Amino acid sequence: MRSPRSRLEIALRICAFGVIGWMFGQSLRPNAGVRVEHARAAQASAQLPAWTRQSSNVALHVDLDAAPDAWIVDWLAALRHSGHAMTWSGSPPALALAADAVAGPFGSVHVAVAGPDGAMIHLRDDAGPLDSVRVSTMGATVTTPGVSGDLVAIAGAQRARIHSPDSVQTRAVVVIGDAGWEGKFVAAALEERGWPVIAHFAVAPSVAVSQGVLLPLDTSRVAAVIAVDTAVQAVASSLEAYVRSGGGLVIAGPAGSSPALATLRAGTSSARFTPTALPGDTIALGATGFYPVASLVPGSIPLERRGPKGDIAVAARRVGAGRVIQIGYDDSWRWRMTGGASAEAAHRVWWSRVVASVAYAPGPAPRADEGTAPVANLVARLGPARAARSVPFASRTVDQKILMTIALLLLLGEWASRRLRGLR
Repeated sequence: MRSPRSRLEIALRICAFGVIGWMFGQSLRPNAGVRVEHARAAQASAQLPAWTRQSSNVALHVDLDAAPDAWIVDWLAALRHSGHAMTWSGSPPALALAADAVAGPFGSVHVAVAGPDGAMIHLRDDAGPLDSVRVSTMGATVTTPGVSGDLVAIAGAQRARIHSPDSVQTRAVVVIGDAGWEGKFVAAALEERGWPVIAHFAVAPSVAVSQGVLLPLDTSRVAAVIAVDTAVQAVASSLEAYVRSGGGLVIAGPAGSSPALATLRAGTSSARFTPTALPGDTIALGATGFYPVASLVPGSIPLERRGPKGDIAVAARRVGAGRVIQIGYDDSWRWRMTGGASAEAAHRVWWSRVVASVAYAPGPAPRADEGTAPVANLVARLGPARAARSVPFASRTVDQKILMTIALLLLLGEWASRRLRGLR
């Protein structure tokens, strides 16, 4: 009569050969045909419950003219991970959307969109249409006075959505320089746009008039400093620390040659360029000349060029956590006083935008989700577009490596049992 151990050894051997036989049979069985179920974009949401109940032997394919909502993409990705062969085809227009709150008193929002070259993109929020813009090269930007609810960009059938950014607190702007027309009208333009202004103007050696408390310069109360000319020496001791901690700095006209700004400027201010023929009664910004920004510091970016030689009129750089913009114009007040009918308003808007581009404006990071770049999210979750006939069918059979491991363990168990009782 066989002992219990010998019966166990026989059972292990039978199971091992049974597993090997199963593997051999699987290798001889032809693959079953794959049935593919199709759906168009408009039908996808309605088909999802039925597809979820389908066997994994059924491949799924969606024809898309636009990336569907993020929850539909999530559901399709879940079906793919559960074993379904899941593919999609089509050429939805790639669209991406970003929005940032503009530092300033009006709660404006800076919107950046990317899409196919030449595409017309329409912007709207929960209250209705906002603006439209045509994509040039890589993208386009729009500044809108405010956004109600979510911001939506539409290009053909494709939509991208983003939550509207939270507004930022408006801090004061310091305008410092010699008493003169430029400083006076820069301060006036900012106040007319709603900026709190702290003014400090030198009227004689060691004599200055101030509006508001100038020092200390601190990002908790000051958004930016505008150096109209070389009188910025009055705050030289604390200006660099302020900028490196996140504060904004605007260097205007001849201020670029001030030793106090040597470590902060984007470049040096060279000799003033003056056109040979001065404009008539109506002038524009920079029409009477400017101080070219020369010898750019590494990392500085030229933003605007003027004159016959293409001299740099505006440049920008980062210093620590702060931003610096250097402009060569020193008589923008002439634009305001002797420009066209809209010159006064344009002067206000221009200076407000210059300050907003460097102003310290802390706030929560922009909130992004799958809807900000729907096509990119679709490709990341489901892979690139493919034709339905090229769908590879993933069998639900057990991996051959696992079966081989099981067979080897069974045979090893039998051999170990026989060796322990002294048999070969």
